[in-house]
Amino acid sequence: MKFSSIVLLGGTGDVGRRVVKLLSEHTDCRIFLVSRTGGTETDRVRHLKIDLGAEDARKEIPDGAAVVNLTETTPPALSAAVVRKGGVFIDTSASPDYVSALEREISAVEGPGTGILCVGTAPGLSTLLAADLAARTGATLVDVGIELGMGRHYGRAATEWFFHALGTPYCPSGPDRTNSILPGSLQRTFLFGRSGKPQLAVGIGFPDQGIATSGTKTGVRTFLAVDPPLVTRLVGGLLRLGLGPSLARHAGAWTRVTLALPALGGARTRLAVEGFSSDGSRVGTSRLTAGDQADLTAATIVATLLQVGSGDAHRTGLTTISDHMPVEAALTRLRNLLPSMAIDIDTEITSKINDGAIVRRPARDGVPDDAHPASSPR
Repeated sequence: MKFSSIVLLGGTGDVGRRVVKLLSEHTDCRIFLVSRTGGTETDRVRHLKIDLGAEDARKEIPDGAAVVNLTETTPPALSAAVVRKGGVFIDTSASPDYVSALEREISAVEGPGTGILCVGTAPGLSTLLAADLAARTGATLVDVGIELGMGRHYGRAATEWFFHALGTPYCPSGPDRTNSILPGSLQRTFLFGRSGKPQLAVGIGFPDQGIATSGTKTGVRTFLAVDPPLVTRLVGGLLRLGLGPSLARHAGAWTRVTLALPALGGARTRLAVEGFSSDGSRVGTSRLTAGDQADLTAATIVATLLQVGSGDAHRTGLTTISDHMPVEAALTRLRNLLPSMAIDIDTEITSKINDGAIVRRPARDGVPDDAHPASSPR
């Protein structure tokens, strides 16, 4: 599928600006930005004034364009309208309720277009790592750890999302999704690198679409850590005291305070995914280390556009990033798009579950699995 143009909803933010740069360098598409603020236009970059809540908003989007949603203020009905007309709608959101609303709208459409959920760093790359590990091991539970560095200030919208998420109840994935819990009710440690100390991470609601393979009962839990670790311990303590809802109610104020403080920690992104059998035994681990989260998210969006635009294994209807790009293809494209960023992945498959039986495998480096200092789920 060849795109003549690409529309970025919320395209003037932190990630949007990076997407524009990468698209300008690696494609010849025209780029349209839809946002509340204007900006500089070039021969290839134009701004569109569209009321996304209007019933005829889809008519303002150029035919043949791929639409990338970078804001959770976009009405989910617009995603269905794009797919119904044969377009491609790519979503980058991290709020599970919003992604579920998009899922319902797109799945109800009978049209030739494609809706792609969970495109970014988390969800996105974390989705690909978790889906790959679940498929290779048959794990019945997958824990996803996400460590975000505070080495620079991210956009206002992303920071506000963080505080809102700390007070938003969520349903852990699995066969029973009816009982919601508060963020921080689950806490555990992850070894985000092959060396160093395990870091505390707090349970939080994240989209898990695209992780469990069809017909399986794989449970998914997502945990968030912040570098420096002191911030995670502080957040974990506040959540245990039941202050998450208060943080969410005053997200705007906390965002202003955070953006006024000096940047702390590093700017890297680290993901750690662990798979477990029904008895709690770890059957595999994948870790990814890369640079700035916004750069990584922007590159994953462009990599997905390039993958879909190449026509390779194009699928229609409701999909996720896992339906279009395996881990290996994603890493190849990311390294081409971000040649100056070190992107490293380390995967160990120690066991595989076959019909309920666990077949032990030697660890990748020959070290027995239980010799690695990683934590068990609790």
